[in-house]
Amino acid sequence: EINGHVQYGRPMSAVPPLDAVLSEPMIFLSAAQRQVVQRYQHLAALADRLPCWVPARTVADALGFDHSGIELALRLAGRPYVWATEFENVHSLWRYGEPNILADGKRYACSEDYYQAQKTVPYDDGAWCARREGVMEVAVQSKLAADPALRTLLLATAPHPLLSLKADRVWGVDP
Repeated sequence: EINGHVQYGRPMSAVPPLDAVLSEPMIFLSAAQRQVVQRYQHLAALADRLPCWVPARTVADALGFDHSGIELALRLAGRPYVWATEFENVHSLWRYGEPNILADGKRYACSEDYYQAQKTVPYDDGAWCARREGVMEVAVQSKLAADPALRTLLLATAPHPLLSLKADRVWGVDP
């Protein structure tokens, strides 16, 4: 652990490169995911190969999801996409300790804490919708500044689109 959050088993410079052209969507699983993948029969063999890129369908199969969300995401993206569990802001299954961030001159427990703190009271949906993307940009930039290894991972995803399958029509593809 560094700065109170889970670090990867190897330096992020060890992020395996992606092919310039992908035949299918890929998910990055860091060494921090070893205990998680060992719990799933279809992923357990990957435990000694982490960190690595894994086909999204393999992860979906292991977790008991069908491929409809992946197919929808492929149609929307127009080509295979990539994702990493560390890019999420809430971690219920995958291991990643969100770093404390400094945003707008103030400390926050994590990027999600900052994001939620920017909402006005009383809440005004129209005003929030107009500024939430700018707020998210600050949150993401602050998270990347707080965890340089995450920046390395993000740069390793180029030139592929980033796409998250989750029940969120603003920040993901809702399968």
